Amino acid sequence: MKPKRKVVIGSIVLLIFSYLLWTQRPVNIFWAGSKIKYDSAFAPEFNVCNDRNFGAYDIVVNHLALTEWGRIHWYLDHKDELKKKYGIPSCDSWIITFWDIGGGFTDIKTSGDSDLYCFPPTKESKKHCIEKNILMDVDFDAGFYERFSFSDSDYYWITMPDGKLLRIKTP
Repeated sequence: MKPKRKVVIGSIVLLIFSYLLWTQRPVNIFWAGSKIKYDSAFAPEFNVCNDRNFGAYDIVVNHLALTEWGRIHWYLDHKDELKKKYGIPSCDSWIITFWDIGGGFTDIKTSGDSDLYCFPPTKESKKHCIEKNILMDVDFDAGFYERFSFSDSDYYWITMPDGKLLRIKTP
């Protein structure tokens, strides 16, 4: 076998192995909660489940799948766990934003980055902000379908009544 061919085959095997290793890493949830409890930009009368039955939630994760398809299926596979463990969602209509933890939580006062998204501070740490990197938004309007959107994509996905996923170009 020619040396060039060995290098190409070795590179392909290494790439496949790396991808499979990446997909087997567990997704860790670092923070999960309702926006209404800490983000003053969301008016309480608009986001309280009791009044309009709408909720907005944030979940900070790492190692979410690289592809849209993988992210959607991770969510669908863990939807019941999110409801049971974190109470997300607790309303009939909702939006869940999945954030990438990136380099971890940082302190807004000492960070040189001005584009941060902050969560409520805790007693244990003053580091409660992350860089703004949205991995996925999941929207659901009661009686309709779940919609999965991605900040870096011209498409979004919806669940059909039969459970299949449909990809739609953003207008």
